[in-house]
Amino acid sequence: MLHGAAVAVSSRSTVSITGAGAVACLQGVLTNDVEQAGDRGVVFGALLTPKGMIVTDLWSARTESALLAVLPSKGCGPALQIFERYFPPRLAKAHDRSAETTVLELYGPEVRAMLERAGLPLPAPGAAAVVDAAGSRCDLVCPHEGAPFAALAIYQHSGADAVQGALTEAGLVSVPPAAGHLVRILSGWPELGAEIGVKTLPQEVRFDDIEGVSYTKGCYTGQETVARVHFRGHPNRRLVGLVWRDMPDADDASIVSDEKVAGDVTSVAWSEAWSLWIGIGMVRRTLEIGSRVVAAGSDAQVVNLPIPKP
Repeated sequence: MLHGAAVAVSSRSTVSITGAGAVACLQGVLTNDVEQAGDRGVVFGALLTPKGMIVTDLWSARTESALLAVLPSKGCGPALQIFERYFPPRLAKAHDRSAETTVLELYGPEVRAMLERAGLPLPAPGAAAVVDAAGSRCDLVCPHEGAPFAALAIYQHSGADAVQGALTEAGLVSVPPAAGHLVRILSGWPELGAEIGVKTLPQEVRFDDIEGVSYTKGCYTGQETVARVHFRGHPNRRLVGLVWRDMPDADDASIVSDEKVAGDVTSVAWSEAWSLWIGIGMVRRTLEIGSRVVAAGSDAQVVNLPIPKP
């Protein structure tokens, strides 16, 4: 998968935001700049509490027909509540499309070439497009470089056979969702419910590194806290990569350095290609890259994110 092209069914939800003020309304609650991205633009960001804590992360994609929010399923309900609270109905309305649509995640360096050969050209990084897949409409969302997937394919359930058949004909191999978990860890990308909790600030989980925050756009909910951390201080915690040679203990999430608890393991996966266990952990800011620690009960090394090839 890391060398070719693969596709997996995603658990992500979709919300369409319609109305004359759709872009302006999302601009007022998202950490990133939807307006600057322009027509067919794709950005990653988060919805925050007024105190700057992450409610959910999401991808925003502007298509010909609507503004799409693609987000974790567990973040869909809270996101809809925010949209209802802050969007004036005369300007914008949010509609949960999760029960009507399927989201596929496409992985690997060969995705673009394979889709082009099949007549399904991907848009440029940071853009969205609508393509015809054997007579069925399919929204292709292409993130900026560094994201844990090469593209998202979103389509109505009625077009499932046509879209999935077109991707298979293009040469993409179907893989289980667990494969996406591995790619996410390698990419160092935070996940709601794992790295992102109810009291997590964007800068603690690499939002600066993964282009999830704009510091030049106008106001948005929670901006004051985010700006204060960026311009006047620093987060006390940060995400790091972890590498083990021995299997970590699934029942022990602690990271211990110099006999003191330095943080917690948040995600773990086995890399068949590297014959290593790899993971992500939240640690105190002062713990240095390259440190040897005991993480989840086994000796581990702290590494940068994305996790570098050994």
